[in-house]
Amino acid sequence: MTQDFYCDEVLSGKTQVKVVMETNNVMAYHHTRPYYEHHIVVIPKIHIQSFI
Repeated sequence: MTQDFYCDEVLSGKTQVKVVMETNNVMAYHHTRPYYEHHIVVIPKIHIQSFI
């Protein structure tokens, strides 16, 4: 198991999210614990080891 919430929980469907938009490459959804009234998270649908 990795320590990647997005792959392990969101993309696998374990954690239900309210999807705003989804394509073959990305998913945008409402944050599960929003800090702001409108807090959208956009993630790639493939695992990226590092953005650096």
